[in-house]
Amino acid sequence: MRAAPSKAVALFGVARQSAASDQAAKLEDTLSRKLGAAGDVEFVDLASAFPAPEPQGIPRGDALFDEGRSAYDNLDPDTAAVKFKAAADAYVQRPGDLRPEKLGEAYLFQGASLLLNGDVTGAKAAFTNAMVAEPSLRPDAGQFGQDVQRVFAEAQKELTAQPQGSLVVTSQPQGARVLVRGRDVGATPLSSVKLPPGRYPVQVVLPGYAPSVTYTEVKPSAPTEVKAKLSSAPGLAALRDAAAKAGTEKAFSDDGVPPEVGAIGERLNARYVVLAAAFQDKKGRLHGEVQAWDLRTKNRLKGVEVDFGARDGKGSANDAADQVHTFLTGSALPQGKKPGRDEVASSGDSMLRKPWFWAAAAGVAAVTAGVVYVATTDRAPGFNPVNGLPGGISF
Repeated sequence: MRAAPSKAVALFGVARQSAASDQAAKLEDTLSRKLGAAGDVEFVDLASAFPAPEPQGIPRGDALFDEGRSAYDNLDPDTAAVKFKAAADAYVQRPGDLRPEKLGEAYLFQGASLLLNGDVTGAKAAFTNAMVAEPSLRPDAGQFGQDVQRVFAEAQKELTAQPQGSLVVTSQPQGARVLVRGRDVGATPLSSVKLPPGRYPVQVVLPGYAPSVTYTEVKPSAPTEVKAKLSSAPGLAALRDAAAKAGTEKAFSDDGVPPEVGAIGERLNARYVVLAAAFQDKKGRLHGEVQAWDLRTKNRLKGVEVDFGARDGKGSANDAADQVHTFLTGSALPQGKKPGRDEVASSGDSMLRKPWFWAAAAGVAAVTAGVVYVATTDRAPGFNPVNGLPGGISF
C-alpha cells in the first residue's frame, strides 16, 4: 500500500435520491471552495489520479491539406480551394484535437486559392477565418504575393474595426479550466473574455471529468454564454459510485469505516475522505449531512447536519465547512486556534466533545488488505481490481 500524504483530502457530494442531486453537487462545491480558500487543506491531485488523454491528430484533415498544397503548387486553384475548405471542415469537426495554427493555415491557403480565381470576397472571408483561428498568423512574404498580402491586410483591418464580443463560461462543477483555441483563459465561472467576432473552439476541462468541447459563435458587442455540465470520466465515476454506497443513511449510522471509504482513500492516496450527503425526507424536504474519516488515526467526524435554507450560521453549509476544517486541521475557519496541551487539560470540555476528535479508534474497524483491494495502473494484468465492493466497482 502506498503511503498517503499527511493531509490529502478526497471530498465527494452524494445524492441519496435523484431529487437531491443538485443540492449534493452544490454542497460539494461549497465545501470544496470554503476549505480550499482556507489555504491549509490539501486536496487530492485528481490530475495525477486521472491524467487527461493526449490530443490525437486529425489525419484526414492533414491528408486533405496536403492534397490542397499539391494542387496549389501545381497552379490548380479550383481543386486547391475545395481541398483546403474540406481540410478546415475536418479540423473543425474535431475541436478537442485541433491545432489552431493548422486550421488557420488551411483557411489562409483557401483564401489564397480563391484570390487566384479573382474571388476577393471569398478570399477576405477565408482570411478572416484564419485570423480568428490563429491571431498570430500572417502570410509569409516569401510564399505569398502582394495580392494576398494586400487583401489579408484589408481583412485584418475590417476585423479589428468590428466591436468585440465577450465569452461567459460556467460549468457544473465549478473550477474547470477554459481553453479557447487551445489556450487557457481562466477557470469557471468565467466572465467577459473579450474576443473578435467569429467561431471559436471552447474546451471546458476538469481532471476526472470528460471534457466539454464545442464551437461557439461570438457576436459583436454581445455576450455569448457557454454552460458546460461535466460528466465524470469512468475512473472518477467508479469512485463516485463507491462514495454513494458509503454515503447511505445506514453507512453513516454504522460504526466502522465503510470499505468503500477505504478504497477511495487508497485509490486517491488520501488520508481523509469527506462525504457530503443530500437527501429528501418523507415530506419532500431536502436535508444534508456531512461525515469525514481520518484513515490514518481512524477518527471520524459525525453529526454535521446541513440546513439548505440557512445561508450562514449554525446548520449552514459554511458552518459545515467550519466543522470539517476543524476536523482536518484542528483549527476553525477562517482563522482559529487549535487548543494547546495545557488548554485541553484545563478546559471543562473533554477531548471527546471536540468535533476533530469524535469517534476515535474505539469501535472503528480498519480496512485491511483482506477486505478491499484497489486496482492501480501499475498492477499486473489479471489482478482482481476490487474485492468487497458491492456492484463490482473497479477503478
